[in-house]
Amino acid sequence: MCKAKYDFTEKVALITGSAGGIGKSIAEKFYEDGAYVVITDIRQEEGRRMAALLGSRAIFIPCDISNPDQVNQLIAETVQHFGHLDIMINNAGINAITTEDRVTIDRYSNDTWQKMINVDLNGTFYCCKAAAKVMIEQKSGAIVNVASVAGVVALRLQVGFVAAKAAILKMTEAMACELAPFGIRVNAVSPGSTLTETTRHLFYSEAGSFNEKAERLISFIPQGRPAETAEIADAVIFLSSGSASYINGHNMVVDGGWTCGFNRDF
Repeated sequence: MCKAKYDFTEKVALITGSAGGIGKSIAEKFYEDGAYVVITDIRQEEGRRMAALLGSRAIFIPCDISNPDQVNQLIAETVQHFGHLDIMINNAGINAITTEDRVTIDRYSNDTWQKMINVDLNGTFYCCKAAAKVMIEQKSGAIVNVASVAGVVALRLQVGFVAAKAAILKMTEAMACELAPFGIRVNAVSPGSTLTETTRHLFYSEAGSFNEKAERLISFIPQGRPAETAEIADAVIFLSSGSASYINGHNMVVDGGWTCGFNRDF
């Protein structure tokens, strides 16, 4: 885990999906480095608890990012409370978590497709659009979109998730081109398999629905293990910081070598 400290004093960082998992680790690191932190999630009890655990520089605002009205309200409340918005981290997202939903495209349900696109892609778009309006007025800001290795190398039986995450990467590049003249940088982080509450249950426990696949997955990761959430957060923090002042439109893959590990025997 990276031990680098960055100075985010007086900066306001908003992290979607930050009641747990990767978002929680991102929020913790921003807070440790001096930022004012906005926790937002559909899980209200967990979100309020998270903000309280961080301390007086953190607040919780509930939001379903697939609802553009709620997203606009989220940004408005953030600016009303803190006066500005410096860093937008689009971390919230979903994937199919049952074997019934992880099927080939001919059996992939329209409902599952719409859910993936509405949350993962549309939700990220709504958040970027609302944050950009504020940052353009400020003439400064940093946006980091949390995508996935699934947007870089297609994974089987997850066509909706793959499509949404690949689209986020291209949207990141387009936004970087459009917003740079206003002093705004836009980058992406693509995590590989990461230890969260969900993946521990599904992949990395004896009773997990996909635990037989986890062993095969790990065999393709040169570092031989999944990531810790803090390791993904380190990449997000770096791209949000002044140390990344000339990095724009970039996708940082944080996967232990997974995407190159597929070719390990050739």
